[in-house]
Amino acid sequence: MHYRLINYVLLLLLTGLMLNSSAYASDAKVLMLVDTCVACHGSNGNSVGPATPSIAGMRKNLFIKAMTDMKSGKRPSTVMHIIAKGYTDEEIELMAEFFNKQTFVNKFAPQPLVDNEKARQGKMLHEQHCSGCHKIGGPRKPLGNKIAGQWVPYLRYRISEFRSGADTTSPIMASALEYFFKLHQDDGIEDLLHYYGSLK
Repeated sequence: MHYRLINYVLLLLLTGLMLNSSAYASDAKVLMLVDTCVACHGSNGNSVGPATPSIAGMRKNLFIKAMTDMKSGKRPSTVMHIIAKGYTDEEIELMAEFFNKQTFVNKFAPQPLVDNEKARQGKMLHEQHCSGCHKIGGPRKPLGNKIAGQWVPYLRYRISEFRSGADTTSPIMASALEYFFKLHQDDGIEDLLHYYGSLK
């Protein structure tokens, strides 16, 4: 009886070790995958450079769509179309889950050279034209990614991709920008960008 108890305890310990080692291997794989993103997107997805977006807190479905679109060439990019091809669909999903759980932290708010008057005008324009999808406060709609606190040069570049037709992945966004530009021209775009750059 005593030996049976010892064997049972040993079996439980070995099972626990196997489960823990399996979980550790899984965690290690995720960390290995996301560590490749740090150089451009910052620690835990919080970018420290104006050319690269923060991806901390990015919704899983949007992360997967962005990576898939760049992998297929539908979404223009400088190097991400090459990098994305190096990941399987399963790996992209693991990365999406990781970054979705990270907290967006903007250490540079308000961003350098943000014009307060432009930001004030931009807030009004945002509420009139953009808040339906891109919520600043409260829950965001499924199609709207987080833009508050993103780097202004990055946002300016992304807007130019939609307006020029280089990025065809979101006809809704392209159409909305075309309508916005007819009403407010480049000055309105800049006001919006200064508003987003002023936020945390």
